[in-house]
Amino acid sequence: MQKKLKIIVPLVLLAAALGGWYAYTAYNRKPLSMENAPVDFVTNTATLLGDFEENETKANQRYWDRVVEVEGAIRAVSKDKMGLYTVTLGDDGSLSSVLCSVDSTFSEQASSLEPGGNVTVRGVCTGFMADPLLGSDVTLVRCAILKK
Repeated sequence: MQKKLKIIVPLVLLAAALGGWYAYTAYNRKPLSMENAPVDFVTNTATLLGDFEENETKANQRYWDRVVEVEGAIRAVSKDKMGLYTVTLGDDGSLSSVLCSVDSTFSEQASSLEPGGNVTVRGVCTGFMADPLLGSDVTLVRCAILKK
């Protein structure tokens, strides 16, 4: 019995230590920054919006929950009550746009953006909202500002 305890107790302590280490690292893990994330698609606002307006089901299969890098004209930059920025990309003549919710680590870059300029952003596509009267929007979240 003594011999079994000498083997079992260290194994249980080792398993507890490994479990504690795993829990600590998982709890303190930071989300991947979109700045360094591998890109699934590189496109511009017109192509992205056109894909969704042409065939929403096919575009959702292609873009949804994927990292997309989009280049386009800045239509608006807005800040909400919590201090988070949303950059709206698209042509002034169109009602449709790409809404980019900027990651808080890129707030300083977002605050310096001006409507009328061009920018490249990278984020995760979360879908499409179609409205024939108000225009359609493709939404990207956790966006990183790459180029001005």
